[in-house]
Amino acid sequence: MSHAEALSGKSPNGNSGKPPAEISIEALQNSDRPYVLADDLGQVVAINAAFQSTYGWTEDQLRGQSLSLILPGSFQMSHQLGFSRFQATEQSTILAHPLRLKTVCADGSEVVSEHFILGEKRESGWVFGATLTPLPDCVEIDA
Repeated sequence: MSHAEALSGKSPNGNSGKPPAEISIEALQNSDRPYVLADDLGQVVAINAAFQSTYGWTEDQLRGQSLSLILPGSFQMSHQLGFSRFQATEQSTILAHPLRLKTVCADGSEVVSEHFILGEKRESGWVFGATLTPLPDCVEIDA
């Protein structure tokens, strides 16, 4: 079973299910895949070394900044609307499902990546962690 299948809850035969219980924001954060952590305002809290080496951003460049810095301009409005809807309803159709989206690199280039996003409600509010795995350019994006 691939990492994406394990995170998505899909078995090798294609059946969907719930993500394994052991998958958590901490598990994503401790993986070797590029990772970003954001707060309930959509501001970057942390990235890991794999994110830095893959996409060229440093933690100092992103910490405290909007996630929109790593999103293509054409997707920023959709992201803001979805994020606002989630804040109002706490209902999501994208959490714990792999998404093929573009990620903006520090040099301005864009890389097609598989985003796997988890949200977790804590005493201080929601936190969101995501792995962003680069994919070949020929892969079509979801949005």
